[in-house]
Formats: sequence, C-alpha cells, structure tokens
Amino acid sequence: MREGVTLSYMGARMGTGSGGQETWNATLKVLVLNQSTLVFESSSSDANSSLSSNVTVKYQNGFPKYVDYLTALIYLPPECYTASSQGNLDWASHVETLLGTSTVVNKTRLVSNFTVEAGTFESVNVTLSLVGLDFGVLTFIYDESSGILVYEQWVPDYGDIVILSLSGATYHLEQEPILPNLILLSASIATPTAIAIHEIHGTLKKRSRRSKQQKDTAKHNPIKKPFYLILAGAVLDLTSIFLPWTLIAATQVYLPLSLPSALTGPPSYFESTSAFLMLGLVVHAATILAWLSVAMHLYATRRLVAQSMAIASTVLVASSAAIFIQNGWVLSLGLQVIIVGGLLILAGIAAAYVSRHFASKTERTPWH
Repeated sequence: MREGVTLSYMGARMGTGSGGQETWNATLKVLVLNQSTLVFESSSSDANSSLSSNVTVKYQNGFPKYVDYLTALIYLPPECYTASSQGNLDWASHVETLLGTSTVVNKTRLVSNFTVEAGTFESVNVTLSLVGLDFGVLTFIYDESSGILVYEQWVPDYGDIVILSLSGATYHLEQEPILPNLILLSASIATPTAIAIHEIHGTLKKRSRRSKQQKDTAKHNPIKKPFYLILAGAVLDLTSIFLPWTLIAATQVYLPLSLPSALTGPPSYFESTSAFLMLGLVVHAATILAWLSVAMHLYATRRLVAQSMAIASTVLVASSAAIFIQNGWVLSLGLQVIIVGGLLILAGIAAAYVSRHFASKTERTPWH
C-alpha cells in the first residue's frame, strides 16, 4: 500500500424488498498515505454510493482512530493487522466517524485463505456487530501481506445488503533512483559476465590452435561433476534476483535494490520495511559469493577459498529464507529458485568432499 496505488472493487447490492441484485465497479486511488493519514479518491458506477469523492482515515500508533465512513476502512497498518489476527479487536470500539461513534457490541476474527477475483489471500476476517447510528453486522477481510481490504460485507437490520470484492490493483509510481540498483546489479553480474567472456574467448582460441600448454592447463584445472552443481546453483541464485519474490494485492513485488524493482517500484509496505531491504542485500551477497566461488575454482589454485565462498553463499541463502518466513510474506518464485540454487551448491560441496577423500592420490578434485 502506497501513494499512487489504485484499488479496483466489484460491488453488489442485494435488495431486501424485491430480492433483485445490482452490481457496479468502484475505483479507489490513494492520494495521501503516511503514518497518521490515509486519503483516497473514490469513484463508482453506482449512482447510490454514499462515499464522497475524497475519503479520509486517521491513524494513531498504527490503529485507525477516525474514518469518514466506517465502511471506508480500506487499509490496516501492520500493527493493527497483527493485533487483529491475534484476536485483539479493541481498536474497533474506538473508531470515530463523521456522524459519531457506532457502538460495537460484538467482535470476532478468523484467520484463513480467502479468494476473490484479484487472487487468493492469507487474510484476517474481522466481524463487527453494530448498534446505534449503524445497526447491523459489518465484515472486513484484509490481506495479511499488505493490509489492503480484500472483501467487505455490510448486513444492516434494514435496507440492502452491500458487498465489495477486490478485483485488482495498479501502481502509478514515480521513477525511483536507479543508481543503487545498477551498482548492485553490476556487482552481481560482473563475475559471471567476465567468466562467460573468458570462456568464449578460450573456446574460440582452442578451435584455431591447440597447444601442449593449453592441454597441460586443462589437466591442471579439470572440470568435475561437483563443479557443475556449484555452477548450476550460482545460475539459479542470479536468476532469483530478476524474479518476483512476493505478492501484494495480486501484484508481483521484486527485491529492493534490484533492476526490476527500479523499473516497477515496490509497494511502500515492503519498501519501508527494513527486513525487506535486508532480504535484498542478503540475496545479492549470496549471488556474488556463489559466482566468486566459481571464478576461484576456474582460475585460481586456492580451492579452500573457493569452497569457503560457496559455503558462505549457502548460509546467506538460508538467511534469506529465514527473513522471508519470519515476516510471513506471500511466497512467489524468487525464494523457491534461490533455495534450489543453495541446495545444488551444498550438493556440489558434499560431492567434492567425498571425491577428495576417496579419489586416487594422482587425481585432483575441484575443491582439493
């Protein structure tokens, strides 16, 4: 959730009298979003919509304190979402509206998966029984990763039943500074690019002339199966940088400080989270170490250093998985790919260890 996001909802009203149903589309564009204030512009094809063109929500310490209309509570900050998912719904009894404060006589919550047109979300269901100015049952369902309202249902004791269901989200973001992203990208691809250029040059040279010196070099630095496992793992680590790592309102979110992130811009929920920034740095570091390990094996004689770099890379891969899981983000491709890459690197290290102890004394292993 951030300034510039546009949320699209499908609305429906089921009449209590005629039994008919009316549907419409609603669009909510976030104009202002900070720690204390949310202002969004609403537009709807429903001629009977009670929402004004601009709606304001006030927050204090991460909990909503004021909203123009209670049904317009479209976002819960992380603090409020966490409290709600743990069953603490005291905040709901203290939200003021334009017309005063409705009395909440009963509050329930349920954590579950919920599917709407925009996708399936890990969510918390908050149900409020109201008396006073608003009399009925109001249900909110919020996405765990973003705090965005996924589904809303208002069942009054009189009048029509109204529902809103999230159908999509789009981001119109300002271009963010791209230099830090390019620096990390350059650091991540520098080694594999240099290796590729060197190997292509060497292959072309060998085709034109095969000297005894080249053959001796090949014997001195043989390529073994453990190396190919390390190489495959390094390729997957690098690939994960360019893949989406999580989702917010069915929108793919890339690592901070990556090239895709610079081009698309991450939602501010993740951008402002130090853990997500740390995740990006750890993943890039794991990739850089994996490729340095490959280079050390190919062009240096210090195999122990190469092996140490490979081990350090797998430790960082495990750290990235721990950061991701601890924060409860929605799983996407990036984490899965880098985990497979880390497992391949571990398999290569293990295979090299076995080769070193059981190979003949005259045969060198890649990590000896």
